Amino acid sequence: MAMIGFDPDVVNQSIGSVKSAYNNLMDALCTRMQSDFIGGMQDKWCCKQAQDFFNNAFKPSVDQLINSSNQTFESVVSSMNSAAQAWASQTDSSYSPQSFEQTSKLMDTSGILENIGGVRGIDRDNANAVANKLTSIASDAKSALTNAQNAVQNCGFIGGSQASNLISSLGTIKSNIDSATTQITTETENAINQTVEAYGDTEGRVSQAFQIQG
Repeated sequence: MAMIGFDPDVVNQSIGSVKSAYNNLMDALCTRMQSDFIGGMQDKWCCKQAQDFFNNAFKPSVDQLINSSNQTFESVVSSMNSAAQAWASQTDSSYSPQSFEQTSKLMDTSGILENIGGVRGIDRDNANAVANKLTSIASDAKSALTNAQNAVQNCGFIGGSQASNLISSLGTIKSNIDSATTQITTETENAINQTVEAYGDTEGRVSQAFQIQG
């Protein structure tokens, strides 16, 4: 019969790697989405269409990804801690659970304005350049989740389906991020095109008005 049990040192290492992957995921979903995408777009796209997209499509989608990622990683770490404590009790050994701190950051879209200095519209080329950053952000987010899956592949629990269950949970979030970022990219392109049709390409006047206002 195959051996079953746990290795507390490996469990600790695995949880540490899971937490590191989580931090990298939040850097992509929270920090870079906020600074690179929202921050990058706020002086290149300002009008009602921009506000509608960011407030009604982008923010709810990314906030949901952040919240579901928080819940999944909290559950993964909690499950690993609980399982390790149970094994320690059964094997007359010891295990000290690790803490997990969720991020409380959500998207702030208040910087997307209806007009800047009376100018409404979009700098199409520069706005598209910012939109292209979504691909890199999504790639980094998925890489972080791959690292988390790898971390629980060898999580210190020997035998049974504990590792595969954790991998499956992380895989669900990975799939959701892939789907959501693809949808956001498509919706961004559509909203940008609608703005260009409505206002034309402002050719940098939005950015110039932003600088004058500041």
